[in-house]
Amino acid sequence: MIFYNNISYDKKMFQLFVLYLFFSCVSARRYPEEYYPGNYYNQEEARINAALEKLDTDDSPQYVPNWPNTTIKLGQVSGVAIDNSGHTLVFHRGSNTWDATTFSMRNIYQFIGDPPIPQPTILVFNETGELVDSWGQNLFYMPHGITADREGNVWVTDVALHQVFKFTPQSRTQPALVLGEKFVPRDDDYHFCKPSAVAVLASGDFFVADGYCNARVVKFARDGSKILQWGKRSSGRFGDSAFVLNVPHALALAEDRGELCVADRERGRVACFRADSGAFSGAFRSWLVGPKLYSVAYAPVDGGRLYIVNGPRLSAVPSRGYVIDYASGRLVDTFAAAGGFSSPHDVAVSPDGGSIYVAELDPHRVYKFADSRNGTKEPGVNVTHAKPTATVEARGLILNGPGEGVGVSGASGGSSGAWGAWGGALGGALAAAGATLLVALCRARNTGKARRGEPLLH
Repeated sequence: MIFYNNISYDKKMFQLFVLYLFFSCVSARRYPEEYYPGNYYNQEEARINAALEKLDTDDSPQYVPNWPNTTIKLGQVSGVAIDNSGHTLVFHRGSNTWDATTFSMRNIYQFIGDPPIPQPTILVFNETGELVDSWGQNLFYMPHGITADREGNVWVTDVALHQVFKFTPQSRTQPALVLGEKFVPRDDDYHFCKPSAVAVLASGDFFVADGYCNARVVKFARDGSKILQWGKRSSGRFGDSAFVLNVPHALALAEDRGELCVADRERGRVACFRADSGAFSGAFRSWLVGPKLYSVAYAPVDGGRLYIVNGPRLSAVPSRGYVIDYASGRLVDTFAAAGGFSSPHDVAVSPDGGSIYVAELDPHRVYKFADSRNGTKEPGVNVTHAKPTATVEARGLILNGPGEGVGVSGASGGSSGAWGAWGGALGGALAAAGATLLVALCRARNTGKARRGEPLLH
């Protein structure tokens, strides 16, 4: 009986596959020439280059070569921060790397029996890039986020340990506060699952981005007791709710505005919330940034600036850093090393906006950029050249700026135009329906066996 059912199932699967291929071919034959991907991407790349030319000017932040000291050996650089003395903290993974073998399907670290990273994982550099301190050896397994508060405390997250740590200036070997249970990923008030970042208020209250699994932001009191949380995973029930977070990857406090901003990585946006209540304030996204946004930092200059880095280049959109005007949501600047970035992972900015740092996973690097304006431009003075405009979501509404769009459109020519569009739409819809049924059957057959794929870069 089991053998018979398997034959029947396989026959249905084969029929659906043939149906899918048939309608895919019909759809493909109906598209006019200008719909082919090569032409689309050529036009899109030209559009991107034109926008970058307007953004990248002589006044844009400039790359500082040979920073830090080039003799310093780094592992995967996961985080960068600036402390209260102006030193730059670099958090790296030493000899450990995050790859497809690092975690089980239940998010359990697979090398628990191994010792922690023996090298110092936190390196401290001065303005000229000289190493002035190093610590963090024999403490961590898979470093991720790092920040420093006004009191000089350093906060870090370890995604293998599923924990958050606070170190005081007096003790860099024993944490003053530890949240989460060692190597235990869960979703409750006392656990995390691959926490990604920390942000600390002047009061000592702090936020944790419980990023890769739990898709939430949790606010804690100074003593580590939970105050509130918000965020939820994407699902059909919640749709495109502002509170749906798809890998909250980094945090930035705009304390002068009373807001906390989240780099919502897989949704390609910066989502900002009230720091006191978690109420949604607004979000920023742009076609020029693309579908992935890895990190965000904030400087209270020129009315407020957000500094972001997008994801690795998987399309025509390049990997770069961008500056967003907080009030208008407009992209006002861009920065990158020669040739752009490969896999930027974190960004930090000095309070005056004069120094910007970008951490990169591969190659293992930290970049410094200097803004000669040093955040001292007079308030109210506007840049004269045109700037691409980001999409701003405010209180659930989407406001599109001038020239906003996500693709290149064009009418098809000749007598095949109308039929081509109709055939393509119908074929595409039927093919999509067939594919949906195919996926649904596969999922039904493999319920409980599927493993949720890890993000490409971490």
